[in-house]
Amino acid sequence: MKAVFVHLSGSHRGNTEIFDTKKISIGTDALNDLRFDPVIDGNTSPYHAEILLSKYDYVLKDKGSAKGTLVNKRVVSEIVLKDGDLIEFGAGGPKVRFRIKADEAEIYKPLTEILEDSLGIARTSQRGRLVTATSFLKHLVWEAFTQSSHTFKIYLFTILFIIVGSLALYFHGQYIRLLKTAEKVRIFELERSVAENIIKNYGGGVCFIQGSFYFYDEETDEPIMVRGTEGLKGFNEYTGTGFLVSEDGLILTNRHIAEPWWEMQLVPFIHIEPTIKPRFEVFRAFFPGIKEPFDLKVEKISDEVDVALLRIDLRGERIPVLELDDTEKGAVVGEPMLLLGYPAGVGAIFAKTDPEIVKQILNLPFIPLVQELSDWGLIRPLSTQGHLSDILFNRIVYDAQTAAGGSGGPIFNKKGKVIGINYGIFPGFRGSNFGIPISYGTELINQVLRR
Repeated sequence: MKAVFVHLSGSHRGNTEIFDTKKISIGTDALNDLRFDPVIDGNTSPYHAEILLSKYDYVLKDKGSAKGTLVNKRVVSEIVLKDGDLIEFGAGGPKVRFRIKADEAEIYKPLTEILEDSLGIARTSQRGRLVTATSFLKHLVWEAFTQSSHTFKIYLFTILFIIVGSLALYFHGQYIRLLKTAEKVRIFELERSVAENIIKNYGGGVCFIQGSFYFYDEETDEPIMVRGTEGLKGFNEYTGTGFLVSEDGLILTNRHIAEPWWEMQLVPFIHIEPTIKPRFEVFRAFFPGIKEPFDLKVEKISDEVDVALLRIDLRGERIPVLELDDTEKGAVVGEPMLLLGYPAGVGAIFAKTDPEIVKQILNLPFIPLVQELSDWGLIRPLSTQGHLSDILFNRIVYDAQTAAGGSGGPIFNKKGKVIGINYGIFPGFRGSNFGIPISYGTELINQVLRR
């Protein structure tokens, strides 16, 4: 038989000592078999106690120690020890767990004792402070692998493996979620900063286009009424959007903004005689921060798509020129985009204007009304954001909201370059609005520059 001492506190805390002798002397004197440190273990006497093997029992005898010997928290002078007894050599002195090991047997400590001893070792290691989970777990693992049976170790290792694996998977999942959240926040902040920069740098280069036209008879040069889907039409008033693309006054927009009667000619219910011609009453552009409008002149019309190039005399005004994407790779499906323009025309401007100002100018005719809005400094483009849904050879599809009046507005990619010209909406389905690739606009610009 062997006597096993698992030190829970004192100078040997955390160690395990095994004796196979019939007599074990215990104390702080150097001659003892189980010797404690006289400084650290000051409550233990030099010759404190001894344990004798009598047949099949270990008998503990106190040898007149100054502060006594306690077994399971009771002071004893002599006692037959049992497997698992808790011995304290001197009140407040070092504590040990006494185990009895057969010559060929493994030491087996019940789980309750493993937990109790681990907590005891951890508590003494903290020297009166709150026991930390790390300290407790450290000693729990040590106790389990030194004081338990082989089978128990396998079970415990399996359980720990499952627990650690589960925790690793959990924290890995949390880490992945955190990374995804951080990426979403980063993308959101990036998109927001890009949008802010686009509006700040290029908003002043996006103009509000005001048009009013009528039809006249070439033979008489007199205005006439044209029968259409809404009855007889005389003067036709509309608004749109355009943007400056060169320092000499070139503006890109839609063809149906530059030639608003173009779409009327495509409608089968509207019949226009060969001698009937359209004529602008007003065709001008208002830029943010500039009160006086600029008269517009049609420079070039695309025969392929709904794109037109206009020109103004800048009159020395400094207006931001928008940067066009000339790589033909700036539009990427799934990436964010931003649209600037004047959707809903005058109505949208009224919606964001002080009601008192609206009351003053609401009843003005269309032509002076827009001038009044400019005088009040109310003409500023609206921005909507979304993502590119599809890229076709002659069409860009996106989900940024727009409306009539936003036609001709610039479509920006996340790098702040213009990749298209807004031209159409799909009523009832906000996920599909359309633009013309900017390559059609640059083609018109190049044709004008080559002349």
